[in-house]
Amino acid sequence: MKRPLMLLSALLLVSTTFAASVTTSSVADVKKKGVLILGTDPTFQPFEYKGSDGQITGFDIDIAKAVAKDLGVKLSIVAVGFGALMPQSVTSGRVDMAMSAITITPERAKVVGFSGPYYRSAQVFIVKAGNPKKFAWPADAKGKIIGVQANTTGQFAAQDSLKPKGAVLKVYDDFAAGLADVQSGRIDALLGDAPTVISLKARLPGQFEQAGSALVAEDYGMVFARGSDLAAAANKTLARMKASGEYQKLLDRWIVQK
Repeated sequence: MKRPLMLLSALLLVSTTFAASVTTSSVADVKKKGVLILGTDPTFQPFEYKGSDGQITGFDIDIAKAVAKDLGVKLSIVAVGFGALMPQSVTSGRVDMAMSAITITPERAKVVGFSGPYYRSAQVFIVKAGNPKKFAWPADAKGKIIGVQANTTGQFAAQDSLKPKGAVLKVYDDFAAGLADVQSGRIDALLGDAPTVISLKARLPGQFEQAGSALVAEDYGMVFARGSDLAAAANKTLARMKASGEYQKLLDRWIVQK
């Protein structure tokens, strides 16, 4: 999506300010304490969200559980708002890793370490079911009001691609508020991650759909302190899961539309 991308200037400031105080959590540290602490912003179904029982669950969570299992430790989940999650909770050592549909970008890689990509998503346009305003990208952008979530990769892609085409961007702190404006007709479309459309169709049938072509593709990665060998351990788990078919089972459970 999301997942909110820190502004480049903010990232560089964080990099400079915290360079001398970054805490690097290692495999040895995690095994010594017997727990892998995961930070996540549980607001992005189906990747991470609170279920009806109040427990945090989702695609990202199951992958993190597999990483912890391979390390021989328990997984502890800490709910962190995204602004604090990336990168402060990782660089400060508050958490050992972060997963929250976090897009891998060169700017972020200057501050934190990433695993290899574990999911490829795309920024797509969400419209009211039936697309009553007949929105289509890239054919129809001039004068259209497009909602974006603040400080996300979608917002920055929209600034680069949509504004030059004459679109008007409306920025939301709350993604749900943007959906409400789509439903009421106050905006023409809302940018969000492709899996969000699948989730919306399942949870709110007959209310939303995707329109036009994807704006941009992006890869999600697991996040660690720069230089941590936990990234290599996570990559090893991811490779094992893909080879065994476990990864595909998780895709089928959480992402693939039946």
